[in-house]
Amino acid sequence: MSARQLVLAAVAAAPVVAVLVLAAPLPARAQEPEPSGRAEAPAARDTSLGGFFDALSDSTDEYFGLSAASVDTAGLDTVLYETGPSRPRLERGITPMFDFSRVDGSTPGLSASLGLPPREPGRTGWGKLTGQIARAVGAHTTLGAVRYENRVWVARQPFDLALWGGRAISSMNPDEAGRLLPALRALCLGSDWGHYYRTDGFTASLAHEHGWWRAGAGWRDALQSPLVTRASWNLARRGLELPWNLAAASGRARELDYVATVRWPRLPLLTELRYQTSSHRLGSDFEYRRYRAAAGLDLSLGRFASLVPQLAYGRLTGDAVPQTCFFTGGSGTLRSLHQDERGGTGFAAAKLGLIGTQNLLEVLHLPHPAAFPLQGELFTATSAVWGRDPYGGAAVSGLDWPDRNAWASEVGASLLYASPLFFGPGSFLHISYAWPIGPDSGVSRWSVGISRALDLLGPEPAEQEE
Repeated sequence: MSARQLVLAAVAAAPVVAVLVLAAPLPARAQEPEPSGRAEAPAARDTSLGGFFDALSDSTDEYFGLSAASVDTAGLDTVLYETGPSRPRLERGITPMFDFSRVDGSTPGLSASLGLPPREPGRTGWGKLTGQIARAVGAHTTLGAVRYENRVWVARQPFDLALWGGRAISSMNPDEAGRLLPALRALCLGSDWGHYYRTDGFTASLAHEHGWWRAGAGWRDALQSPLVTRASWNLARRGLELPWNLAAASGRARELDYVATVRWPRLPLLTELRYQTSSHRLGSDFEYRRYRAAAGLDLSLGRFASLVPQLAYGRLTGDAVPQTCFFTGGSGTLRSLHQDERGGTGFAAAKLGLIGTQNLLEVLHLPHPAAFPLQGELFTATSAVWGRDPYGGAAVSGLDWPDRNAWASEVGASLLYASPLFFGPGSFLHISYAWPIGPDSGVSRWSVGISRALDLLGPEPAEQEE
């Protein structure tokens, strides 16, 4: 079966999966409290993957003991009622920062934050202001930014406001998030395969979440500049695996960005649509339209595993500037390829993961701290990019769909470590081994990265104070 047939078959099977899920018996509802005052029965978990994160919280309590135990507030409500609401406390902090890349070299800096929570739930507070300043030693450039975040209440509805302005390093891949592991790989081993450009400008976004859907809109006004390699050293004293950096198109980008996420009721289905547009009418040097859609399911297989299928598709029309293209390779798409190893103006991907929720160390009866569980994963994936190649190679034929020879596929296995303390909820540190399969098979490879169960979709937004 070809890669296109595989993706089309998955799309065709989606309604069947939905019908089966809807036809399945619903979890038993918690009983109403009886006159005797007995507490309600706990609600059944939606998925075994969600159950795993609950178990992780319990294991953290067990390992850290009373320092991680929840506060008993049995008598606290009465005290608060008698004394009235307390005055909000100013939250402030200052922390050191460090980044490293082959284009900026060592980049030490400082980050300071100042915030004041709202006096009452459902009220607009002062928000949080964060400032950063750093020195890119290799590029002889001072970097800095100011970010303001707040939850604004309008007609009793919450809107998340975010404003950012400054000078920073940006990833060439617009769908890539996170600098931690690329920076560590570049510093320690010289094995970072990402590409970067400079951003000087301003961004603003406003998002609203209402039950099972979330929608947002954003504006970007930024001068984008190419960067070249400035630092060829690393702690291992190895030669750089990728000694050059892809040059971005120089110019001012003024862009509108729209995104909508739907977590479907009664279904373990999450869908995401994103549309970005830039035009000369907005005062931009670039003229393009970028579309991307993705969907993922979290299907429970009892208490032992979850089956996680995902699909994604994207198209770029207009100016094919490198910093707006699609890329494949790395933790989020194909682990048998280096990060962003291939690029184009079209993108398609399908992934299927089987994630175990049992602690492998317990299954093997190996002694270990309760706060450090290891899970297992089996996965298969296929992906293709087509159209104009940002790396300057021959264009891959295809308009709305790629040539069959453009597909790359793989199978593999991973060890997963999840910790909300280090990676945030829903994220894993993975150690993976992937085998390329099909006519475009290459060399199998190990990889280490940070990923999510639904990594073809964007990350979940951080929770805001009510």
